[in-house]
Amino acid sequence: MNKKESSLLVLIMALLLAACAGGPAAKTDQSSNTPPPAWALETPGPSGGFTYFVGYADGPANGEVQATEAATASLIAEIMRYIGVTITAESSATARSTLDSFQADLVQTVKQTSSNRVAGFQIAERYVQKKPNGVTVYILGKYNTKDLEAEKKRIAAVFQEKIDAVAVPEARGKELLAAGDVIGAVRQFIAAASAASGATIENASIKFERNINNAREAVALIKLEKLNDRLQASPGVAFKEPFRARISSNGKPIPQAPIIVGYQSKLANGRMTTKTVKVLAGPDGVVDFNHPSPDFVGKATLTMRLDLSAEMEALYNAGDTFQSLVAGLEDAIADKRISFEYTIVSQAKNIPMAVLIVDTDTGGNLSIGTTGSALLQTLSSNGFKVLVAPMTADQIAGKDDSAILAAAKTALAGKAERFAYGLSRVVSVKDDKTQKIVTVSVEVKVVELASGRILYSSVKQVPGLGSTEKEAMEAARRQLGQKTIGDDLAAALP
Repeated sequence: MNKKESSLLVLIMALLLAACAGGPAAKTDQSSNTPPPAWALETPGPSGGFTYFVGYADGPANGEVQATEAATASLIAEIMRYIGVTITAESSATARSTLDSFQADLVQTVKQTSSNRVAGFQIAERYVQKKPNGVTVYILGKYNTKDLEAEKKRIAAVFQEKIDAVAVPEARGKELLAAGDVIGAVRQFIAAASAASGATIENASIKFERNINNAREAVALIKLEKLNDRLQASPGVAFKEPFRARISSNGKPIPQAPIIVGYQSKLANGRMTTKTVKVLAGPDGVVDFNHPSPDFVGKATLTMRLDLSAEMEALYNAGDTFQSLVAGLEDAIADKRISFEYTIVSQAKNIPMAVLIVDTDTGGNLSIGTTGSALLQTLSSNGFKVLVAPMTADQIAGKDDSAILAAAKTALAGKAERFAYGLSRVVSVKDDKTQKIVTVSVEVKVVELASGRILYSSVKQVPGLGSTEKEAMEAARRQLGQKTIGDDLAAALP
C-alpha cells in the first residue's frame, strides 16, 4: 500500500468513527449558493421506523436567532397537530399540565439543551438559507414512530379522562336502563351528573341537567307496592309474618334494591321514637322485614322507602346553581315509599293482676292508699282485671324481689297471675309563697307469678302542689298512680 492509499484509508476510518460517536449530528448548511435540501421543500414520509416533521420560518438578514425560534415553534406545532389534542375549557388541569410539559421538553430538545427530554425524538438536520434580503431557517426532526404513537395515546388518554367522567357513566346508565337495571342506571346517571358539576367541564349545566333528568325519568319507572298490611301483634311477642312489599319496574322485579324501613319503638323514658334499618330486596324484588318484638301497645305505622342516600351524597357538593335540580331528584326518590298500619294489642287486660303500692311520708311512715288506689282506678278504667293484693305494707317495704315474689305467690294463689307492686317516697318538700310543692317518686314492677319474670319495671317522679304538705303529697301520688304509672302500664304491659 502506497502513502496516498494509506492516507485515504486513515481518512475513511476517521469519518466512520465520527459517524459512530454520539449518534448522527444535525447538519447545517448556511450557503446561499446551495439550494434547500429536498426535506425542506417536502416533508419526508415515514421510513426506517421514524416519522419526520419539518419546521421553518423567515427572518431579516440579521435575524437568524428570531427565525430559529419561529422555526422551532413551527416544528413543535407540526408535532402537536399529529398528537391531535388542544386545550379547551373542558380540559382538566392535569391535561393542561401534561401538554405544557411535553411541549417544553420538545423545545429543550430542539434547542439541544437536553437530548433526552423526549424519548425517541431528535433533530436530524438544520438548514439555514441566507439571502441578500433575509434568512430562512429549516429544522428537520425525526421521531421514533413507536415512541410517537405511545406518547400520542398517553396524552389523548389524559385529555379524554375528564370527558369520559361524564360520557362513560351516562352511556353506561342508558345501557343498564335498556337492560332493565333501573337502580344501576340511576346510580350511573348520578355519577355522570356529579362529574358534570366540575368547574372545568364544558357546557356543565346542560350535561348536569340532562343526567339529573335521566335519573328522574328512571326513578319514575320504579314501583313499590305492599303485599300485606294491618298486621297485629302483642307486646313482647313477634309478628306472625314479616311486613312484605315488592319493588319493580315495568312489571319486572328489581333485585337487591336498597330499602330503608322505619318503625316505632319506645324509649326508656316512655316516649315513642322511630328506628330505621336498611334492607335489600330479594331476587324476586320482594322486601321482607321482620319487626322486632314490639314494646308498646297501640296503633303504629311502618314505612318502606327507596334509599339512594349514598349516591346522592356526591351531588351535595355541586354548586348552588344546581341545587334546585338536586332537590327535585331527591323528591322523586323520596316519593318511592309506602306505609303500613299495624296494631299492638296487649293481652294483659285478660290476665288477672293484683296491685299493692306502699306509700311512705317524710317521717318514713308506711301506708297503703292514694298511689295504689289511683293505679287500680286507671287500670280498671282501661279494661284490666285487677284487685287489691291481700298483703301488708311490711311485705313490700324493705324487701327484695325474691322475698316479695315468695309472699305474693302464697297470698295470691288462685286469685291472680300477675302482681304489680311498688314503693313511693317523698323526694323533696318546697315552699312556694303560700303553697307547698312536694315531689314524690315511685318504683313499680310487675312480675309474672308462675315464672318470676319481671314484665315491667319503671321509676317515675312528679311534683304535687297543695296548700299543705299533705295535700301536695296526695296530689303527687294521685298523678303518679293515674297518669305517670297507670297510663304507662296500660300501654306497655305485654
